[in-house]
Amino acid sequence: MKKIQKNFLYTDLAEEYSNDLNQKRMVGFSYLFFCSINLIVIVIFVIRQTSPIVLFCFLALLLGLLGLRLNFKGKLFWAQIMLPIIAMLELSILSLFYFGTGSALHWFLIDFIIYALAVFRSDQRVLKYGTALCTVSVFWVCEFMGAEKGLYLSAQDQKVALFLVFLCSSFAVAVIVSMVVNRLRTVNEHLRILTEKDELTGLSNRRKVLADADDIFADSIVQQDSCVFAIIDLDHFKRINDTYGHDAGDLVLVKVSETMAAVVRDQDEIGRYGEEEFIVIMRKVTLKQAEAVMERIRTAVENMFVETEQGIVIPVTISIGLSTMEPGVSRFEEVLAQASKALYVAKRNGRNRIAIESSFQD
Repeated sequence: MKKIQKNFLYTDLAEEYSNDLNQKRMVGFSYLFFCSINLIVIVIFVIRQTSPIVLFCFLALLLGLLGLRLNFKGKLFWAQIMLPIIAMLELSILSLFYFGTGSALHWFLIDFIIYALAVFRSDQRVLKYGTALCTVSVFWVCEFMGAEKGLYLSAQDQKVALFLVFLCSSFAVAVIVSMVVNRLRTVNEHLRILTEKDELTGLSNRRKVLADADDIFADSIVQQDSCVFAIIDLDHFKRINDTYGHDAGDLVLVKVSETMAAVVRDQDEIGRYGEEEFIVIMRKVTLKQAEAVMERIRTAVENMFVETEQGIVIPVTISIGLSTMEPGVSRFEEVLAQASKALYVAKRNGRNRIAIESSFQD
């Protein structure tokens, strides 16, 4: 079962927000559902020794498996259009000539209207609405022009078929709706991440890290805990860009971000604040404890190895300004401003160091 999910429903792929992947999943499920229904019908009529139905449904099953393979091989377009054609032909023939309209088998066509609306993209309007219109037309023919009684089903059999059609059709609709809803959730989550992450470094972007700072500051006031803000700035970053190029500068930013993210505590928040500036917000920590964390970051950055594709090793250091909540402070921006002043002091005193701006240093 897991292998089927992996190969035909694409459940193991990471890019779940991909539109093509979503289409492949829906098409894959639809083919599996179609083949399963045909297999059940074949088994029933093998037991009843009704060869024409068995042969007809076996042919439909083979075509369904062919479409499933096309979907698996990446030929999505042909797989998309093949299924409704096969389904309309099979359901209309079974309903009009074999089972009768009293079996309600043609009501399965409603699922393929939903299929057309869900599977075809917005730029495939002709296929989308054309398939839906053809399906409605076939349904109309079966409903109003077909005989109620069939050759191979009694009135009692038709009642059973009606109940099974309702169950199976409801199941298919529920699964497709669930897949659409899950896709919307996945896409929304992906968009949320995109709006919160810095594209280059993968850290939280300025808006997200400032929102985190606001939340942590407010929680600290309510819970009467301490929190410490740190502003980190790369030393001589403009010189790195001018000397080694902007690609090298980007490499430095990425490596520094990875190093800092690996050192900060799990409960701390880190994000990119400016071109070469970063913010770290530390919960439930004293200034001395925060200074120890920042010292580990400073040392790790100083000792890290940044080498360009040309084999040039770039020395990197950082300066850090620290500040904590003080009595009477009501806005996190005030703490951030104090950390910025401390950063200026660290720069002025020679860089590659930590400076603290606070009236008390526990």
